[in-house]
Amino acid sequence: MNRLLQNRLVLQLLLTSAAALSLSAISAILITDAVRNAERVVLGEANKNIATAVSELKEQYRYRALSDSSWQSLPAQARDISLRGITQTVLRSYPGVEGGFYSGSDFLGYAFPTHDTGSSKTDVPSAERELIVSLARRSAESNAFTEQVIRGKSDLLVLGATPASPESGGGLVIWTMKRLAGRATSGAWRRELLLSILAAAALASIAGSLATGLSLARGVAQIKTGLSQMERNFEFRLPQRSDELGVISRSVNQMASVRGELELKLRREDRLRALGRLAAGLAHEIRNPLNSISLTVQLLERRMDTNTIRREDLRTVRTEVERLSVLLNDLLDLQRSRKPRPELQFIMPVLKHCVSLVEQQARMHNVSVRLEEGREDLAGVFDSQQLTQTMVNVLLNALEASPNGGVVGVRAVLADGLATVQVEDQGPGLGADQQEHLFEPFYTTKPAGTGLGLAVSRELMRSQGGDLQYVASATGARFVVELPESPESSNAELNHIGS
Repeated sequence: MNRLLQNRLVLQLLLTSAAALSLSAISAILITDAVRNAERVVLGEANKNIATAVSELKEQYRYRALSDSSWQSLPAQARDISLRGITQTVLRSYPGVEGGFYSGSDFLGYAFPTHDTGSSKTDVPSAERELIVSLARRSAESNAFTEQVIRGKSDLLVLGATPASPESGGGLVIWTMKRLAGRATSGAWRRELLLSILAAAALASIAGSLATGLSLARGVAQIKTGLSQMERNFEFRLPQRSDELGVISRSVNQMASVRGELELKLRREDRLRALGRLAAGLAHEIRNPLNSISLTVQLLERRMDTNTIRREDLRTVRTEVERLSVLLNDLLDLQRSRKPRPELQFIMPVLKHCVSLVEQQARMHNVSVRLEEGREDLAGVFDSQQLTQTMVNVLLNALEASPNGGVVGVRAVLADGLATVQVEDQGPGLGADQQEHLFEPFYTTKPAGTGLGLAVSRELMRSQGGDLQYVASATGARFVVELPESPESSNAELNHIGS
């Protein structure tokens, strides 16, 4: 549910589709009811006309048969002509109604006075002949008015029949018929067509809404994925699109290009500033040993005249030369081009080795290094030599910052799929200004430091995809070494790695 609420566009499209489908269903019900009601009204009117016409024909026949005592003795042809006149006269008042008499085997007095072809119709419809005969026989058997509605493919047929009179003899039956074609059924047909169009429009609207929604959802997902890739790869660009989201994609790509140019300029300026700071720091660090060496050489020159040179006089020169050598080595480490060789391996053995390397310095500072027992199977992909150099630098800094009798804690943890090593001391910590310049070359808070250890360590970790960060802590300073990867590997996967 929360995921659906986050995709508001999809939710809106679903609600719109549900509303369109509901509207279509309601419209279908209303139109269907309207069609049925209209049909009932038309059929009711037609039945009424049929029944009235039959009743009037019956009255006219009774009058004719009772007023003429010779009626029964008349030949069939004479009765047919007389009855045709009655039918013609009566049905003239009932548009669309045709009818006549049926005497058990013969049709008499058939007429259709309102036939709209322009000529009089005198023949009983052959297609409905069997229907009329069947209805007339049922009416004669039941001796009552009988009606029937026949539904065809394109029309409705309404029939009615009733016995003429008890005196008619021979089972004479009066019948009438009305065809509802081109009027009642045409209205229903138009309504059905309208219903079909409405249903098709609703389905097309729903399909269009869903297609639009899915297209927008895919486009938004594509842009979202592209933005995520841009965070990792500044050269990546969103795919070109031809729809409305294409404008957004082009704008994002243009923004990324502008950002890339700005970042290139910023990196160039950063390199220039860093180079300036490096040159200034290097000059400052070299000047002091050179001054000391120069003064010592002058002293040696004076003592050569008196032949009083001592071995201790050369110690200062040797010490300062070693200091310069250490400085140059650190500087080369900062700029060295050796590519890291990361391998999948356990972390704890490397940490134990690093702790053992600084045990002597820890005893000299009266500080204990405590490696917390963690997961022995925690593994990462890293260069063990570079990680060792980084950890030793961080541990030595922690030892020097710790108070007498302090403890330096080391732990390896897995957080959010990333393996990290945390080193925390109990020293005074670092201020905001110190944190800002902490990883800059030649920046140091130690009187005898070169300011290159942390800078070199960070570059070593970043060169293999990791990082070195300072995290403020209430108990002192905490450095976090982030390893490039931290897959949870089973012993079977790592059985080739020695501990």
